[in-house]
Amino acid sequence: MVPAMTLLSFLMVPWIAGVGLSVIISNVGCFIVWRRLSFFGDALAHSALLGVALGLILNIPLFWGVLIICLLSAVILTLTANQPSLASDTSLAIVSYGSLALGILAVSKLAVRVDPASYLFGDILTVTWYDVMGVFGVAILVVLFFYHHWQRLLLMTLHFELAQAEGLQVQNLQLQLTLVLALTVAACLKFIGVLLVPALLVIPPATAARYATTPESMAWITFLLALISITVGLFLSVILNIASGASIVITALCLFIISQLNPSKVY
Repeated sequence: MVPAMTLLSFLMVPWIAGVGLSVIISNVGCFIVWRRLSFFGDALAHSALLGVALGLILNIPLFWGVLIICLLSAVILTLTANQPSLASDTSLAIVSYGSLALGILAVSKLAVRVDPASYLFGDILTVTWYDVMGVFGVAILVVLFFYHHWQRLLLMTLHFELAQAEGLQVQNLQLQLTLVLALTVAACLKFIGVLLVPALLVIPPATAARYATTPESMAWITFLLALISITVGLFLSVILNIASGASIVITALCLFIISQLNPSKVY
């Protein structure tokens, strides 16, 4: 049995990183659910492994390699979304699985021995204070973006044509939201992994929708649910010796199932 103080000391840095992740998820995740961008986030997450390979090849921090590829994928997906000859789900599938295959191939051929599983599933227990600072840096950027554009994004989400009629640059705003999503995926990669990032971005806000009465309350509830999922998931991963990313997502999934069993909405 692990002593309580030793366990708390071991989990302190990952938990603080989890607070930053929860801030990011509470903002980005809500708009992913509202604008039905879950498969968009999935495509960006799959492309992240190619970014890992790029970072290793160029000998730069993996975050920057992932960010470069995610931003490039986001721009490509945004441009192809306006092509009438190519359905949106088709372009998402092409970018998603094509970049994932390229990433696996590139990582497997690198001279440096790399375990793709560590990037596919992540490991929040291995984070450092440098990683924590990176997450909180991204969290600050995300909060500032949504603070300045919250009402515009809500209007665009609720009524796209009305937003255009009001003179909003909706295409530009959509591109900015896409780039923020790419930044989010890059920030979450090491902690949750390529395959589980979309789940953590979607499940807590989907659960919060059961209880929220306003968009703002949904964001706050999402933050609490994400933080609970990360906290419980971290403890379970250490106590039961299971993968931390999977443990966090399973905890979030359990909270979602519980919310669906409630016959009436909680206010």
